[in-house]
Amino acid sequence: MKLIKDKKFLQNVAHYIDLTNTVGGGVVQPQVHMQKRKKEAVLQVLLPGVAPEQCQVVLDKNQLTVMALHQSESTPAMQVPLFHQNFLLPPHVDFNALKVVHEGSTLRVHIPYLPQGPRFLEIEQQ
Repeated sequence: MKLIKDKKFLQNVAHYIDLTNTVGGGVVQPQVHMQKRKKEAVLQVLLPGVAPEQCQVVLDKNQLTVMALHQSESTPAMQVPLFHQNFLLPPHVDFNALKVVHEGSTLRVHIPYLPQGPRFLEIEQQ
């Protein structure tokens, strides 16, 4: 039996097998933690080995979608989702103040709450 000695070929084959596994239904399931604090909630997604450029966070109404995409070096137009998860946010969230931070291998989404308590509304006179 002859061993393949071309390292570049082996790296490409390993990359192709990994990509095929993901396309064929293989799933990367990172750890997700939701930490509730007094003034905000913090969603932490642990994504080791995923660069910040591969991450996307989308807010549509009250649905937050966190995803990581793998872009093939040989075919830049082809993107394969590594991770994709939706989170339904409660109505008492300040949607305009959401903040996303990528640090090390952790993606954090800071979700501030709206101020609690009664709010006095201004009365217009016409």
